[in-house]
Formats: sequence, structure tokens, C-alpha cells
Amino acid sequence: MRVAVAATNLVLGVAYTSYGIMTAIELKRGWRVYGFSHFGAAWIAMAFTCGPHHLAHGIHAALGDRMGGGLDLFAVVVGLPVGVIWLLLRIEAFAGGEGDRFISGTPMWLKAMPTVGGIYLTALGAGVVWKLSQGVSFDTAVIPNFLLLFIYSTIGYYLLRTQLRNHKEIDGWSVSGLSLAAVFPTCGIMHVIWAMYVSTGLYGADRQGFVIDWLAVPAGLYFLWVVWALYRNMLRDWNSEGSERATYAVAS
Repeated sequence: MRVAVAATNLVLGVAYTSYGIMTAIELKRGWRVYGFSHFGAAWIAMAFTCGPHHLAHGIHAALGDRMGGGLDLFAVVVGLPVGVIWLLLRIEAFAGGEGDRFISGTPMWLKAMPTVGGIYLTALGAGVVWKLSQGVSFDTAVIPNFLLLFIYSTIGYYLLRTQLRNHKEIDGWSVSGLSLAAVFPTCGIMHVIWAMYVSTGLYGADRQGFVIDWLAVPAGLYFLWVVWALYRNMLRDWNSEGSERATYAVAS
């Protein structure tokens, strides 16, 4: 279990950090043509806080400083596929490719996602309640993780609302957009599971994680403001110009 938790968190950490590196390069490339991108800057801030969180957690687990929690693995395994899909599409776009796929209509597997998500949250919630019933010791280090659950879930809400709004116009879905809409709430859930294990004593809080998670709060709020403003058409950005070269089309 410990090895699995370490491996999945390290993979996710590398993926998120890679987002930030590629986005920074793309932002530099496009600055002269498109100008400054709030979405790009906010995404860099997000990637360079969420990525290090998972890397630090994975390294602690790999070194044996932390035991592996089953709910932790359950949360990461669910969030890992959408994170990897998003990374592969970003790599494709970075290399000059399409960087997205179009799903026509609404296939049955996609219609089943709300039900599958409900089952997943119910199972996860039951596991959390059972674990907390064994005893809790509150640690102030977990505070930012609960804030991040709210922030990331709200970001996911607006990204999903964007996909629903676009679906009415194009009768289809963006794989990149759906993946990103799923990345944020699953990442928020991972933070809360980590906080729960700290509160129950299975995981120990560390200074690096404390600093990273508090830095993630303003980064998340900035990203939330950008996504909200784009959704309300109150902000012009690369993705609102309609250019085929726009890097961040998933938020338009």
C-alpha cells in the first residue's frame, strides 16, 4: 500500500509540475503575439503548488516516513487517469498538435459518469466517516486542505458549466475540457483525504507540505477568479480570441 501511494503521488506530481513547465514556455512564446494570459499565469501558479504537494507526499511515502492509506490510494487512482489524459493532450498541443479530442453527442459511458461519481463519493464518504470514528486529533496544518477542497470544487463547477454551455451549441464535448473539469475536484478530494489521515495520526504533517498548501490557497483563488471571469465573459484572454492557436481553449 505504501509503495502504491508513493508511486501514484509521484506520477501525479510529475504530471502537474510538467503542466506548469509547459505552460510557462507557452506563455513566453505567445506573449508578444497574444499578450499576457491570466489563465496561463494562474495555471502556472496552480501547477507549481499542486505538483510539489504530491511530489512531497510521494517522497515521504517512498522513504517510509508515512504509511500508505487505502482511501488515499482510492482518491489518487480515480484522479490519476484524468490528470494523465490532460497531460498527454497538453504535450500534443505543446508539440504543435491538436491538443484535444471531440466527443460527438453524449455516449452512454459519459451519461453514466454522474452515477459513477455519486457511487464513488458515497463509498469515499463512508470510508472517511469510518476512519474518523476511530479517533481524531485536529492539527492546524490541515486547514489549507479544507480551503482547497472548496476552491478546487468551485473551479471544477465553472469548468463543467462551461462544457455544458458549449454542449448546447456544438452537440459534443471537449475531452480536454472534461478532463480539466474532473482534475480539480478530484485534487480537492485528495487534499481532504490527506488532511483526514493527518488528523487520525497515520500521516505526519511536515513543514514543506504546510508551506506548499498555504501557497496553494491564493494560487487557487486566483485561478478561480480567472475561470469565473472567463465564464461570465468579463475577461479577455488567449482562449477568448477564437484563435486556433489559443493555448487554453478549454476555459472558453
